[in-house]
This record gives sequence, structure tokens and C-alpha cells, in this order.
Amino acid sequence: MQHLSSKLFVALVAITSFSFAIGCDKAAPPAANTTSQTAQPVATSAALPANLIVAEQPAGAVGVIEARKSAKVGNHVAIIGRIGGTRSPFVSNRAIFTIVDQTMKSCIEMDDDEHCPRPWDYCCEDKSVLAKSMASIEINDENGKPLALALESEGTFKPLMLIAVDGTLQSTEGGSFVVRADHVYKVPNDPLASKIK
Repeated sequence: MQHLSSKLFVALVAITSFSFAIGCDKAAPPAANTTSQTAQPVATSAALPANLIVAEQPAGAVGVIEARKSAKVGNHVAIIGRIGGTRSPFVSNRAIFTIVDQTMKSCIEMDDDEHCPRPWDYCCEDKSVLAKSMASIEINDENGKPLALALESEGTFKPLMLIAVDGTLQSTEGGSFVVRADHVYKVPNDPLASKIK
């Protein structure tokens, strides 16, 4: 499992690096329509665990930055943050995504509504600080592997959604903070909820 998490972390680092390179640029031109030749597979064989979403916030949930200070691999952790931190916070066709500590300011909180086409990438935050304010969340199957599920299209979660997660810290390799989620709580009365599409 540790080896798997390491591979997943490498993939997340690659996604993050690409996102930082894009920064706050305006949306890139649409790619040519090649659906008929190179259609991407969509993971549809899995579903989120029935007990994943809970009605109460996990006891003792703290921000990502605070949790990273003392949590060790194998510890139970409860963290709270917003989905985001990269241009694409959801890993393609796997139930993995990143969250960011609430102290970080997303681009949606800027005064200019046209500030950034992808406000969940936190591109205006210092990159080194942002990297230490993020956690990767895995939702695994009964075999301990991330579900083959495209969360971005599944609809339960959205970029910038404020959530609390409790689970087990799987890896801190290379500066990562990978948590295997047992439960996820969607924080109500989120002041940014009306701005999240």
C-alpha cells in the first residue's frame, strides 16, 4: 500500500507542477475535437462507499497545516480544507483528490470576478507555502486500492467545496500528506458555497 501511495504521490506532483506552470493565465484555447479517435475511458464500475458521507463533522478536525506538524504515518487524522490546490484537483478515473488548508486564499476570494478561470488552483499563493498546506485524499475499495471512479464527473464533490475528512495517514514521502478517507463531512453554511459552480 505504501508503494502504491508513493506512485500516486508522484502522479499528484506531476499534476501540481503542471498547474503551477499554467498559473493565473486565462483559459487555454479548446483542444481539437478528437473524441472519435481517442476517447478517454470513464471509470463507471465503482461507487462511493455508502457510509462515506457523514452528517457530523469528525471530532477534533484541524486544518491541514496543523495536522502536518505532528501526524505520523499510520495515525488516525481528522482534517478540514477546501478541494483544490491544482488546476485539476481530482485525479482522472481514480477516487483521489487534493484539499487545501483554509488559511490559503483561493482566487475566487479576489475582488475581481474575472481574476482567474480556475480559482481552485490557488495560483496567487506562494507555491512553496501552498505545497505545505495541501493533503491528498484517497477513497479506497475493499482491497485498499483507490476506487476506479471519476470523481470530477461523479458529482458528489466539487472544486473549492469545504470538507472535513477522517481517516488514516498513509504517506508523508517527499513532502506528501496522503490520507485514506474513512468518512467525509460536507461543511454546511460555507460562505463560498454560492460562488462554487
